[in-house]
Order: sequence, then structure tokens, then C-alpha cells
Amino acid sequence: MGVKLKAGSMELENAFIEWLRAQGYNPADGIDPFFGESDFVRSQMPMIHESEKQQLAEEARLHLKRRCADPTFAGQFPMVYRCLDEDGQDIRYTVNLTLSDEGAEWVARLWSGAVYLGEIHGSDDGSHAHYLDLARARIEAQIKRTSAIKRQKR
Repeated sequence: MGVKLKAGSMELENAFIEWLRAQGYNPADGIDPFFGESDFVRSQMPMIHESEKQQLAEEARLHLKRRCADPTFAGQFPMVYRCLDEDGQDIRYTVNLTLSDEGAEWVARLWSGAVYLGEIHGSDDGSHAHYLDLARARIEAQIKRTSAIKRQKR
């Protein structure tokens, strides 16, 4: 069984793509966390001779940076937004927006660090030019309210 943590390997790219989707990172922002937190990288490190670990990891990191600079690659992923909840905790979220003649519906997926927090659903049936801005404002307001509720229950 060979080392899969090599620049250009399909296993590296597939593991990176799966990890990005599961962890809610923009591709370029997810490279360092991927190397620090992913099970794929952890499982590959023991297979690499100590004298080659640093060079091989750096080559793989540079390869992923080049891939993330490719708009076709980066375009596969939803935009990841960030906000702070009332406790100052950094929350990442994506928005899936569905438009129709009647209005818009959205689903936001939320993460804090490596923890998936769940989803926020919402909708608006009015006529708006900027549904994404409206959805983000409501999502961020709910993130802050949820934080306040959690804090009150403690």
C-alpha cells in the first residue's frame, strides 16, 4: 500500500474535497485545517519516512493551493460565510437558496471549529432583489439568538 499523501494523487484530492464539504470551509481557507485535523492526513503520516514527511506534506499543500486557485475547482463548493455569535464564538455557515415565483427558501448549515452545529431553515414570500442578503441577515440574527438562549439555559 503506497503513500496517498502525494501532490497530484487522486486520493489526496478526493479526501480534501470530502473533508471540505463535511467541515464547511472555503477551499483556500481549508488547506491548513485539513492538514492539521483530517483523518486522511493522520493516517498517511505514519507511512512516510521521517526524513520525507516535511517535504512531502509541503508539496501536497502547494498542490492543493494551486487547485484552489483554479476557479473550476473552487466553483464546486458553496461560499462559506462567517459571523460571531453573542459569545464571540466564530461560526461558519453555508447558504442553499431556492428561488421561485412566490419568494425564496433557504437552508444554512453551521459549523464551529470542527463541530457541525446543524441547520437553520427560513423563507420569505415577498418580492426582493437581494434574497441572499436577506437570508444571511436572518441567519446571523438567529445564530445570535440561539447563542443567547444556550447561555440562559446554563
